[in-house]
Amino acid sequence: MALPRALRRRRVLQLAAALPLTAALPARSASSVPIRLPDKASFSFDGTHLNAAYAHPLCTRTAEAAAAFLHSRAHDPDRNWPVDNPRDAAVALFAKLINADAHDVAVVPSTLIGENLIASALGLGADAGVVTDPFHYDASLVLYGELHKRGMPLELVTPRDNRIDLADLDAAIRADTRLVAISLVSSDTGYLHDLHAVCEIAHRKGAMVYADVIQAAGAVSIDVKAAGVDFCCAGTYKWLMGEFGTAFLYVRPDRLRDLKRVQFGWRSTARHHKHFLPFDEPGPLIGDWELGNDAASRFEVSTPSWVALAAVAGSLSYIHEIGVGAIARHRAPLLQRLQDDLPKHGFLPLTSRSAQGPYVVFAYEGVRARFGKALSDAKIYTTIYRNKIRIAPSVHSDMHDIERLLQVLSA
Repeated sequence: MALPRALRRRRVLQLAAALPLTAALPARSASSVPIRLPDKASFSFDGTHLNAAYAHPLCTRTAEAAAAFLHSRAHDPDRNWPVDNPRDAAVALFAKLINADAHDVAVVPSTLIGENLIASALGLGADAGVVTDPFHYDASLVLYGELHKRGMPLELVTPRDNRIDLADLDAAIRADTRLVAISLVSSDTGYLHDLHAVCEIAHRKGAMVYADVIQAAGAVSIDVKAAGVDFCCAGTYKWLMGEFGTAFLYVRPDRLRDLKRVQFGWRSTARHHKHFLPFDEPGPLIGDWELGNDAASRFEVSTPSWVALAAVAGSLSYIHEIGVGAIARHRAPLLQRLQDDLPKHGFLPLTSRSAQGPYVVFAYEGVRARFGKALSDAKIYTTIYRNKIRIAPSVHSDMHDIERLLQVLSA
């Protein structure tokens, strides 16, 4: 007799706890059955989850990796955790996902902290301004708006027909623009920027580009080397299918010389010697040290969340096993069905079909008041605001899930 879902979940975690830390991290062997989409077997939530753009459900691979890490922490107290931990495995898997070199990726606590660090390291101010657009993450706009109050030049590109016109972007970049800051996929509208084109325009005019890729990494293909992007950052709890509390910050290596150091800590140093204890070599009382000069040395100052890194190493191995291209192909007909049907019921599309990220967004006056309870009662999970709904299917979604949603929204 099949176990109830809650018991199956418990059994998975119990089995994972018996594994060594590394057992849950690599992809399955070539002889195992390949993952086919939709993959509902790897997820144990109840209901219809179409809200991956808010927070992705944990898959079995992620839960196993996190449980294995916690088991090791409980049973191996003498392990040299500052050296022997999941950080390097997770960074290598993320770097591969965006076609970066692992030493160009730093671990930071969140996407927005990564953006703040880049803003500080670039010395944004009176002679170093920013161009952005209202599709960028709202808290990022607060960051640049507050810097603007302190005298930093700031230009916002006005959207046209739910798109950002590249000619308008070009015109907005001035001699005092140091940074063009965008969300590769807009959280508000689902708009997908042409990252290569944005970088080409910015670089031609002497500016650099920061891309918030939290709504893109793991869901759409990203090639940082081909695009030429200078900086990008992604937290792990959305399309990377990981846990809260950690993010990956990519820094193009030739841009390090343009960045000032804005924080220091034990992970900043390549070596550190003390000179005040018995038997220490003579030297300055403060000690002497050498700072590292890669992305991690610049932006990792202390101990990261190793349990979150263990979790995302598990989920990244799962994503690599499927392939981002396969994930996008699976999702495409689901989004097309929504784009085709919902406008018939009064929903105004905010997501351009020709520049569509991994989800779609619609405006509808009073949508939460009208449909919120019905969706909740049906256990259909989306991001629903007062006058807007965002629908984000993922690897576990199928057309039946979309039809369930449409049935409620077309009532």
